[in-house]
Amino acid sequence: MWSCLQDVGKLHRQVQRCYAENRRAVHPVQLYLTSLGGQLKQSMDEKDKGWVNWKDITIKTEHYSEVVAQEELVYLTSDSPNVLEELDPSKAYVIGGLVDHNHHKGLTFERAKELGIHHAQLPLSNFVKMNSRKVLAVNHVVEIVLAYLEKSSWQEAFFTVLPPRKGAVALGPDGAAVQAEEEEEEEEEEEEDSDPDTADQKENTT
Repeated sequence: MWSCLQDVGKLHRQVQRCYAENRRAVHPVQLYLTSLGGQLKQSMDEKDKGWVNWKDITIKTEHYSEVVAQEELVYLTSDSPNVLEELDPSKAYVIGGLVDHNHHKGLTFERAKELGIHHAQLPLSNFVKMNSRKVLAVNHVVEIVLAYLEKSSWQEAFFTVLPPRKGAVALGPDGAAVQAEEEEEEEEEEEEDSDPDTADQKENTT
């Protein structure tokens, strides 16, 4: 029970972050918070009574499939085989409110298929190599979308938002890790500087 309440608290904070980041974004989006009820609403009522006055967000108790037409929905899930190339302004992108993905692997993808709605994953693997799983928090997905709308670059958006603990490394056009290559070049330069023969040659040329 305690773990469940902790998860609800995490989701609540992520929702708060989504709202705050969208309010100060260069190109804000129309946010929808759907299926609000149960423990999440209780947490918001107890810890953030000001949520009832939030602006520029549509809050519904109904499921998103009852709020937006099915053909307009695209479920963002890292398990989808479809890779999102660009954002379509005519679509509504669904971000599942899960906190502990390790206990619900594949759930968002299965839910999208059950509902018969389109699904896709952010093009993370095309631009970034990560040391951890490519499952992102709800607020990180929203922040990446907002950053992409501002910068028109997925790679810039990812590196603006991804936390250091994810160990993100940029990928070049050939799919190689750019940062790793740069580190290797630096190591080679250091080895040259530490080579006595090379050092003597440098002194002789000065």
